Amino acid sequence: MCSGQTMQGRDISMMKKLTSAILIFFDFHIKGKQYYFRKRLQLLLLFGTLLAVFLLLRVTWLTQMEECCKPSSFSFKNATVFKSNCLPDDLQRHMATIGNGFIGHVVYGDTIFLNGVYNGVEGHSHRARIPATCALQLTAKDMVLSPNYMLDVGNGVFTETQENEYLKLTYTVFAHREYSKLLICNVQAEAFKHDIVLQTRNNKGKDTEDFDVISSSMFDKGIHHIHIRTKEQEIAHTSPGHSTRSSLTDVYMYYDDIPPTIQLKKGVQMFTWITSIYVNDNGAKKAYEIAKKTSFTDLLDSHTSAWHRIWSTGAIEIDGNLQLSQAVYGSLYYLYSSLPVQNDPNWQFYGLSPGGLAHGRHHEDYQGHVFWDQETWMFPPILLLQPDMAKHQLNIRVEHLEGAFQKAQNFSYRGAMYPWESAFSGDEVCPWYPATELENHVTGDIAFAFWQYMHMTDDQDFIDLAQPVIEGIAQFWESRVTYNNSKALYDINAVMGPDEWHFPVNNSCYTNFIAKISLLLPSIAFPSKADTPEINKWMDIASKMYIPFDEQKKYHPEYDGYDPEDNQTLSAEGTPNRLVKQADVVLLGFPLMLDMPDEVRKNDLAIYEKVTSERGPAMTWAMFAVGWLELEEYEKAAELFQRNMQYGLKTNMARGL
Repeated sequence: MCSGQTMQGRDISMMKKLTSAILIFFDFHIKGKQYYFRKRLQLLLLFGTLLAVFLLLRVTWLTQMEECCKPSSFSFKNATVFKSNCLPDDLQRHMATIGNGFIGHVVYGDTIFLNGVYNGVEGHSHRARIPATCALQLTAKDMVLSPNYMLDVGNGVFTETQENEYLKLTYTVFAHREYSKLLICNVQAEAFKHDIVLQTRNNKGKDTEDFDVISSSMFDKGIHHIHIRTKEQEIAHTSPGHSTRSSLTDVYMYYDDIPPTIQLKKGVQMFTWITSIYVNDNGAKKAYEIAKKTSFTDLLDSHTSAWHRIWSTGAIEIDGNLQLSQAVYGSLYYLYSSLPVQNDPNWQFYGLSPGGLAHGRHHEDYQGHVFWDQETWMFPPILLLQPDMAKHQLNIRVEHLEGAFQKAQNFSYRGAMYPWESAFSGDEVCPWYPATELENHVTGDIAFAFWQYMHMTDDQDFIDLAQPVIEGIAQFWESRVTYNNSKALYDINAVMGPDEWHFPVNNSCYTNFIAKISLLLPSIAFPSKADTPEINKWMDIASKMYIPFDEQKKYHPEYDGYDPEDNQTLSAEGTPNRLVKQADVVLLGFPLMLDMPDEVRKNDLAIYEKVTSERGPAMTWAMFAVGWLELEEYEKAAELFQRNMQYGLKTNMARGL
């Protein structure tokens, strides 16, 4: 412990300091802007911090700390470097990853994934697997070497060192942050005697089942040139009720052949192997040629400089708690490494999946699909810290608008009904029926993300570009509601809220309020049209949207008929009906910012904490922590904050990490 403080005492102090500091930050940067969230804006940056903690997309490789905190030795470098002398048993699932927004790779894993490259039909659509070209496992013949491993998220580099009295090996691998078509690996060998045989084994795994090989050749200098094409269209062009965006994807690769053995001389030797991948041959070839003309030192310098530019414009510094700071930096790294820095005119960004860019095999990690997690959970911290990256996340919703219009028509609605899961085409690719039809809130989540972007950036040009999306979503909700004459309010029936254990339900609190926000957005985004009949209709529906509320208990029931004390009946998923899978109603206060008395907010938090499953998604307890922080109940906020942290640590321990 530090300075005699208990862990919880330190967390309470941290909560208060963060709140004060964030208030000052926002007063300085956006004072005077008309912003819907002004009442609780100080929480938004902390939300990003908490998100980074609970996301832990692949922060499964944390070093064990000897002490809980060391303020005197704390530095950026300490917080961004993760070290270990062992590896997880399941490399593909739990190992550190590298990425640059186009290329994603699990270190030592047998796979390379690319942004937007999928194979498989509809619900079987998944990231298309490219066999790894530089997943080296190094050994020295007749020698035993002691290994150490390091992921440096500040520089975006993974390094392995092995050594004994005769040899020191340093293996470095990274997906180049500036030249996004490049995957670089380098081995530096320092031999203290002659005739050491270095053995290299590339873990390329089995032949891929996702691509057909169109051509394959090898040049005289040991350069492979391969042209491959995905085997299955996501959506057949002739399929009724689908958009026409789906097609096969061509991928071109130039990469160096790695010899299985290398005879080392006494002294220092360096070997660099380049992989260049792109969706057209000229781009892959040009990037490879640039890399071959550039020294490894210069490639590394330009790569780390690009990462430093990202961190210098968007990071969260936490002093006095190294473990927490590492968790935040590590989580942001996995988000950043799955997002592009610049727009590629030849290949758009296809969205951020919860498993990151380095994951998404068939039947694993949501198959690399994009759904509400992008806008609700991963978008807010990115919007605050890297608004240009956030814009890429929203732009794919603009590009995929055709699929949303088509889905609405398939269900006899108007406007834009976004799929629960999307990949390449923008059509529905979720393999689970109830969500595809009932989890409509994803459409509102997208509108809410545009709402946040509009207020945080003042980028009216992009909002104007997204006008068909914003208005299409409002049209969808207009066609989705049903007027209830007895209440003189609008209902939304037969849906599934964020709590996926209860469906179909009528008047999901979360769904109805996110629909209300969606209906109000056009009048705020396009004030010159605010008095048109269509927008007036949307505003009228929004003003009469029914939000379930129990006047006697002063709390929001999750949906019509929900009873938090019901222990008798079972949900559609077979759980006790009172149990909730994850944060649902508590999201009304944050991030949706429903204005309510403190008494009601407190009741929502207290009631749903008791009935929320301990085995649900990790983001749940972060939302409870934010709620208690909003009420300035710092001790309770710290308790939930710690529960959220421990959830991530326990999950990793259960995986044997």
